[in-house]
This record gives sequence, C-alpha cells and structure tokens, in this order.
Amino acid sequence: MNIMCVCGLGMGSSLILKMSVENAMKQLGVACDVEHWAAGTMVGMKTDLIVAAEDFRDELPGRDNVVFVRNIVKVDEVKEVLKGYLESKGIL
Repeated sequence: MNIMCVCGLGMGSSLILKMSVENAMKQLGVACDVEHWAAGTMVGMKTDLIVAAEDFRDELPGRDNVVFVRNIVKVDEVKEVLKGYLESKGIL
C-alpha cells in the first residue's frame, strides 16, 4: 500500500506524520511505503491513501482516499484513524 503524508511545505509536520503512520501501520500488520510531500505539490500523484493533519481539510476536498488526524505525534490516534479507513476498504 502506498501512503502519502502531506503538510504545507512537505518537510516538517509531514515527516513527523510519516513516522507516526509507519509505526501505526506496523502495529496493524499492514505493509506500506510511506512518503511525505507538500499538499500543493502532490496534485496528479497517484497513491492509495493520503494522510494529513486536520488543518489541511480545506486543501484536500472531494477525495475518497484521504484521512485526517488531529494530533500527528500520537501514534494511537493515527492508528485508530488508519484502522477505520482500512476496515472501511476491506483491507483489515
């Protein structure tokens, strides 16, 4: 599974989110490749799932493959959000 973590510049919070996502997916037992990008530069890129902080909800409208987290450093929260998405898609 390919996952893209996004933030405003693709350097700070998306990198932290990437580490949280990798940890959460490992705990869930799902193999994945995770990258981090700026929200504005990922247009046209293909990925299975986009993960972003709640702050970027307005920048990623109308997508069915995006989830938002409130606290990007809380792996348990990230894991619950990912688990809900994966269950809804029949992956878990």
